[in-house]
Amino acid sequence: MAPSALPLIEEVQGKGTTSRNVGTDIDRTIENISSTLHEAIKHIYNNPELAFEEFIAHDTLCSFLEQQGFSVTRRAYGVETAFEVLSGEGGRLISINAEYDALPNVGHACGHHLIAAAGVSAFVGIALTLRNNGIPGRVQLLGTPAEESGGGKVSLLNAGAYQGVDAVLMSHPLPGAMIGSDPTLTGIGATNFLAYERWTVEYFGKPTHASASPWNGINAYDAAVAAHNNIGLLRQQFRPVDRVHGCMLEGPKAANVIGEYTKLTYIARSDTKQAVATLEKRVLACFEAAALATSCEVKITRGVGYADVVNNKTLCERYAELGNAMVGQKIKVMDNREGLGSTDFGNVSHALPGMHSMFAIDCPTGTGCHQHGFQSATGTEESYRRALKTGSLLARTGMDLIVDERLFETVRKEWEQNMKARGKEI
Repeated sequence: MAPSALPLIEEVQGKGTTSRNVGTDIDRTIENISSTLHEAIKHIYNNPELAFEEFIAHDTLCSFLEQQGFSVTRRAYGVETAFEVLSGEGGRLISINAEYDALPNVGHACGHHLIAAAGVSAFVGIALTLRNNGIPGRVQLLGTPAEESGGGKVSLLNAGAYQGVDAVLMSHPLPGAMIGSDPTLTGIGATNFLAYERWTVEYFGKPTHASASPWNGINAYDAAVAAHNNIGLLRQQFRPVDRVHGCMLEGPKAANVIGEYTKLTYIARSDTKQAVATLEKRVLACFEAAALATSCEVKITRGVGYADVVNNKTLCERYAELGNAMVGQKIKVMDNREGLGSTDFGNVSHALPGMHSMFAIDCPTGTGCHQHGFQSATGTEESYRRALKTGSLLARTGMDLIVDERLFETVRKEWEQNMKARGKEI
C-alpha cells in the first residue's frame, strides 16, 4: 500500500493524478530545488554555447543533478555534451528532454536554458514523487544538445537513447503574443512544426585580376548570387507553408580579385517530410543551375534533416486539463497555425508518442524568438518562475502517463494512427 501522501495506485489508474496530493508533492519538490537550480540556469544563461559545444551547460546540469543524489551518465550515447539520468523501477518509462544550446551573436535568444529549467524540475518532481510514494514507474532525463543546428536528438535517437521509452515530453518558451491572441494564455499543448532539410553549398571558381583580365577568371561569387536569385524566382511557385532561407558563410575578401570560392548554407522547410523532399529537388536545381551558368564547380553537402512534429491531441488535452487546474495557469490544447519553425524533436515524435508544449514569457511588444529583446526576456526571474511552473505541469502529465493505463493506451493508439496516416508501419 502506498503512503497516504498519494491516493492508492489502484485509485489513480484510469483516472489520472489530478489529485491535489500528487500536485502538492511535485510542487514541494520543485520548490525545494528552486534556488540551487536557478543558480545553475543563470550560469548557463550567462555562458551561451553553440551546438555540440555546450560543455559548461553539460557540466553545470550534471553537477547539479549529482548534488541532488542522482547518478548521471555524462557524455551519454557517444555525444560529448549529452547526458542521461534514470530513476524509478518497473512500470512505464517517460522521458523528459532538456535543451541548452544557444545561438551565434544573440546568445540564449531562443530560451533553451529555460527548457533545461523546466525539464530538470519536471524530472526531479516525477522521480521523487515516484520514490517517496513507492509507485512503480521510471523517468529519464535526457540532456539533448544542438537543437538549433546539428540535430542532437537525431544523434541520440540513432544511438538508442529513446529505446524502451513509452512517451517523451518537453516544453519551450515563447513570447506571450506568439502563444495566442488571448493575452491571459500561459501555454499551449502543441503547435505545428515544419520539417526541414539543410545543405552546405560550395562553389569553386578561378581567381584573376578583376580589372586587368576578368575574362580569365571563373567567379564563384557570381555563382552564389545566381543561386540566391534562382531561389528568389522560385518563391512564386512556393506553397504558403514552404520556406527557404540561407546565408553566405565564406566569400571573396577583395573587390579587385575574381572570387574563387564561396560557401553558403540553406534550409528548406515545409509541413511534412514528403513535402520537403519535393521542395528539395527544386532547390538543388537552383544551386546546380548557378554552377552551370558561371562555369563553377559545385559541392552540395546535406546536413541533418528534421521531421515535422507528430502532435498528439489526447496528450495535449490531458496537459491542458492539468494545467487549467493549477493556480495562475491557462493552457490551450493545440494551435493549428502554420509552423513556427522546426525542431529535432520532430524526429523523436516519429519514433514514439510525444508532446512539445510551449509556455509564455513576458516580452516587449513586437518581440520574437532569435531577437535581442527575447534574449533579455529569457533571463528574468519571472521567466525562470514560469519555467518551473511549466516543469510542474510536465511532471503532472508524466505522472498521469505512468499511472493511468487508459490514458497511455489512448495516447499510443492515436500516435499509431497518425503514423499510419503518414504511410509508416508500426
